[in-house]
Amino acid sequence: VAVPLILIVGARIGTPGKALGILGGGYGAAQIAITGTDWLPTGWKGAELLLFLCGAKLLATSFTIGTGGSAGDFGPSLVLGGLFGGAFGHAASALLHDPSIDPGAFALVGMGTFYGGLAHVPVSSLIMVCELAGSYDLLVPLMLAEGIAFVALRKRSLYEAQVPTHNDSPVHRPADSLEPLARQRVADVLVARLPFAVFEVTTALGAMRLALAEATWQTTFPVVGSEREVIGIVNATSIALLSPDNAVHAEARAVDLSQPPVTLALEDDLRKAAELILNSGFRQLPVIGADGEIAGFIEESQVTRVYLNLSNRRA
Repeated sequence: VAVPLILIVGARIGTPGKALGILGGGYGAAQIAITGTDWLPTGWKGAELLLFLCGAKLLATSFTIGTGGSAGDFGPSLVLGGLFGGAFGHAASALLHDPSIDPGAFALVGMGTFYGGLAHVPVSSLIMVCELAGSYDLLVPLMLAEGIAFVALRKRSLYEAQVPTHNDSPVHRPADSLEPLARQRVADVLVARLPFAVFEVTTALGAMRLALAEATWQTTFPVVGSEREVIGIVNATSIALLSPDNAVHAEARAVDLSQPPVTLALEDDLRKAAELILNSGFRQLPVIGADGEIAGFIEESQVTRVYLNLSNRRA
C-alpha cells in the first residue's frame, strides 16, 4: 500500500525514492512538518501534501498493527499529530495571508495534543513537546489544545488496558485498601518456629555466622539485653557481608551490627505489620508475647498471603 503512494507522490514533488515518512516510525515526516524543506510547498499545497502524508501514514500504520506486524503506537501517534498540526499551520497561513505564521509551531502543538489526548497523558506530552522544542514558548497554546483534547477524548484511549483513574490502578491503590488487614491480628497468623536464634550484645562474628548457617529460615536476629528484652535487630545480610578472615571484621560484635528494634505485639493488626515491614526494610519481624518473650516471627510473605486471600474474597 505504502510503496505505490511513495512512488506516485515522490514523482510529483520531485523527490523520487524518498519514503516521505510513511514507512518506519515516520519521524522524518514529523521533522518535515516542523522545520520544512526545500521541496515542501507553502500555503494550500503544503497543507494538502501534509494531509495526504497524514492519511497515508494512518493507513500504513493501521495495516501494520492490524495485521500483527511489528510496530508501536507512540511514534506514529506523534507523527500523525505533527503532520495534521503542520497542515493546519499551512492552511492558517494561506487563509489569513500571514507569512509570519510558523507551521512548525502548529506541528509541535499537534504532536503533543494528539498523543496527549489519545493516551490521556496531557501533562506528560506537554512537557515532552516543550523539551523537544527546547523552549516553553508554546506552553500556553499546548495547555489550551491539550485541555480540549483531553475532554473530547475522555471516552477514547489508545491503550485498552488503561484504567480510568489513578485510584483504579492496582499498583496505586489508596491507603484504605489495607483496611482488610486492620481486622486481622498478628496472633491469628503467627507461626511459632523453634528454635530461633537471638544474639546478646557481645555475641562475636563467628557465633553470628554459625547461627545464620543453622537457622536458614531466619533473616532477622533480635539482640537482647540483660533482662532478655529486645534492644536491636541484626539483619542476616549484615552478617553475610563480614568475613571472619578479616582482622577488623573479626572484632565485630552484635551490638556493632545492630539496628534500632522493630517489633510487633500479638494484639497488633496486620496493617501495622505491613507498614512496619515496608518502612523498616526488614522482611521478617519478631513478635513479642504478653510475657515479654519472643513468641515468634511474622514474615512479609505471610502478610502478603493473607492480603491476597482477603482480596480474592472481596472480588
